[in-house]
Amino acid sequence: MDKSFVQKRMMEYAKQSHRSMAEISEKMGHRNNYISGVGNGRFEPKLEEVLYFCELLDIAPSDFFREQDLTLDQQELCALVRKAKPNHVKLLLAFLKELQNPFRN
Repeated sequence: MDKSFVQKRMMEYAKQSHRSMAEISEKMGHRNNYISGVGNGRFEPKLEEVLYFCELLDIAPSDFFREQDLTLDQQELCALVRKAKPNHVKLLLAFLKELQNPFRN
């Protein structure tokens, strides 16, 4: 994994969030241009900063560093399922299975 992976992921998640890059940068203890600076390669965040970024945006670090091709929506769904109550997970699973086979009786 190279530094461009981290840059790309931080930019993807920052853009997807409902916060401005300036707000995220400031919450991380940096100037308001820090996240955009990470995106264009001016700054290289330390691991602790990446983990704090994940915490601020409620991203599981395992999702952030996952290199398989899950869309951000799929990653968000995974994060929500991890937080759900077990009975809600069972309901969601049943619903998703039903969506896979809508003509089943």
